[in-house]
Amino acid sequence: MRVGRIRRRCKQLIKELGLPASTDLPRLCAIVAERVGRPVHLVPMSLGGVVSGMTASTDEGFWIFYELRTSPWHQIHIVLHEIGHLLLGHDQDPAVTEDALRMWAPSVDVTTAMRRLGMTPGFARHHCYDNLTERETEVLGTLLMERVVPGSYDHGLPLRGRAAELAAALGPALRHVRDADTTRPPGDAPGTGGGGAHV
Repeated sequence: MRVGRIRRRCKQLIKELGLPASTDLPRLCAIVAERVGRPVHLVPMSLGGVVSGMTASTDEGFWIFYELRTSPWHQIHIVLHEIGHLLLGHDQDPAVTEDALRMWAPSVDVTTAMRRLGMTPGFARHHCYDNLTERETEVLGTLLMERVVPGSYDHGLPLRGRAAELAAALGPALRHVRDADTTRPPGDAPGTGGGGAHV
């Protein structure tokens, strides 16, 4: 698909959202939640340099984890990339779920990991997306960036409730991936997709 067609599709999608001229992330998440039919929660946390953002899908909604230790504009970019995947309907192929879960939690069997995290099928890292999908997501994120302004967000620290449970479950998996990357020979490390992971 050519860039022009991608931009037209993304602009049409933004038009359908009925966004105001400018908005902040919490308001955008509320609008996106209406579109995707499930709540969208933002969870800032230190992701340890493994990824800059990722999304977990649970029965309670979508949980977008984004890097706490970066600039407000970078945080917005990370969140908009994740939102872009949601809006564009980039569902993961269930066939990749088992392999992705093994990567994130290699010491836990897939069924147990899914149950512990309360996650629905569709767990995968962004390197499971093809280049066209990533390009489409980046175009949408860039166009959304023109509408979103940084705000003084409550960073939610310490995290509470379900966000804290998910963060606590993801923390050891992120540490495992980071530690594995430091022991792997150069050029042998798995790609993290640069932008993040889709859980």
